Amino acid sequence: MKLEEINNPEFKNLINLAYMQGENNNQEAILKIEEDMKEYIKENQFIISTEDDKPVKIPYGNDDEYIVPVFTDHREYTLGMQYFSLNVMDENKDYIIEKLDYFKKLEDDPKFLGYLVNISSVSYILNVSLL
Repeated sequence: MKLEEINNPEFKNLINLAYMQGENNNQEAILKIEEDMKEYIKENQFIISTEDDKPVKIPYGNDDEYIVPVFTDHREYTLGMQYFSLNVMDENKDYIIEKLDYFKKLEDDPKFLGYLVNISSVSYILNVSLL
């Protein structure tokens, strides 16, 4: 599959719905949306930023905790790489197109906090419970 073929507008809609329901403190709706996200994640591929065939890890929080950036489409990947470039983090970066369970072992790492979706714009963290 080519980079240009990756497009996940439904997932972006789910993220936007989760934000809106969070603003309204509607926990019941958020739980439903998260279930929909889990199903979507199981069936669809994303762009995963890599370095030396390993997922890029961005420090987040304390005690060496980290998140891994992923992208929903070509545009967001391009913007994300520009963001990395501005922060001098773009050296040796590449990408793969995979389902998020490709790096299954990350879920077992207590320092892995989740995937950061679209680092340059949406900036939504998919925590480990959604994987």
